[in-house]
Amino acid sequence: MDVLEMTRRQHGELVVVSLAGEVDLDNVSQVRKCLDDAVEAHGPRLVVDLTGLTFIDTTGLGVLVRLLATLRERDGTMALVAPDGQVLRRLRRTNLAPLFPIYDTLSQALD
Repeated sequence: MDVLEMTRRQHGELVVVSLAGEVDLDNVSQVRKCLDDAVEAHGPRLVVDLTGLTFIDTTGLGVLVRLLATLRERDGTMALVAPDGQVLRRLRRTNLAPLFPIYDTLSQALD
């Protein structure tokens, strides 16, 4: 299993959380906390950069969907950066892709 790396940075009104490695049952609580902390510290406009992810399981997808619902309740937004690969295929296969604005690059998401 790849070690999960999480980084957070402010970009104007947006907060960008980048995830690299694998997200699964073993570390999903860390991912949830990182994303929740980012929203609490910087507000409800979030970009989650999944470019560096090599794997995400259904528990990780569930965290993203629940956070999206929470942000929408707060008039917030959440976009994903997921270039073609395993993560994007999983989002499409589970029919979750239409829920999110999905961009190929971080610069596209920030425009």
